[in-house]
Amino acid sequence: GLERENLTLVSAMNTIEGKAYPAELGGFVARPRGVLAAGDLTEWGRPEEWRRWVTVFGKTGSEGALELPIFETVGNHDKVPGPWLEDEVAKRHGGRHYSWNWDDLHIASLGDGPDDAGLLWLVRDLDKLEADVPIVLYFHFPLDGENSTDNWFGLGTYRERLAKLLVGRNVIGIFHGHNHAWGTYLWHGIDVYDLGAVKDGPHIFTIVQVNDTTMQLATYNYDSRSFAWSHQKALPAPRPSH
Repeated sequence: GLERENLTLVSAMNTIEGKAYPAELGGFVARPRGVLAAGDLTEWGRPEEWRRWVTVFGKTGSEGALELPIFETVGNHDKVPGPWLEDEVAKRHGGRHYSWNWDDLHIASLGDGPDDAGLLWLVRDLDKLEADVPIVLYFHFPLDGENSTDNWFGLGTYRERLAKLLVGRNVIGIFHGHNHAWGTYLWHGIDVYDLGAVKDGPHIFTIVQVNDTTMQLATYNYDSRSFAWSHQKALPAPRPSH
């Protein structure tokens, strides 16, 4: 079932390099730097499910079927039996919340959603950056629309507090999962992207390409081997240094 579907997904990711982007974007897919997995790695958070997930996806691109590094975070399904799987992810990446840089791009992983500890961690993490550094955040729960108010993250003050702490930061995108859908919406002036899922609905993943001037996304349906949706936007010019 799902393990077979994940292996089909991995095969598509391993061979996406060199595919022609949709005509409205032009060009070809470069070799991806890595894969971001926005939660619900398992159905019920069971140890045997996690073991199978690690076997398929590995970590650095050499341990599993996936030939790219993967940077995962948890979703609500992973936390059904408690926080143990969150601890496993933390062991792999240095913490429940973690970040890294790909060249000038700063990426932060925030669990199923940034809770009190996550918001505190994020403030400290972003305070180390210059004001114009482009930032991408990702976590599991949506910020608006469908399924955004039926969970602890949507019911608390977390979203409002997140919006406040991101004011004045150069957040070029927030990615989430949960909805088994894809598309984009605006939240407090920030572009938010719903990235699709392996289970239910179309079998898709989204390729993101960022350079100094542009960010583009292309959602790839690996059943039909065709692109389903794309989005492109100009990025703010870096501020001159003094």
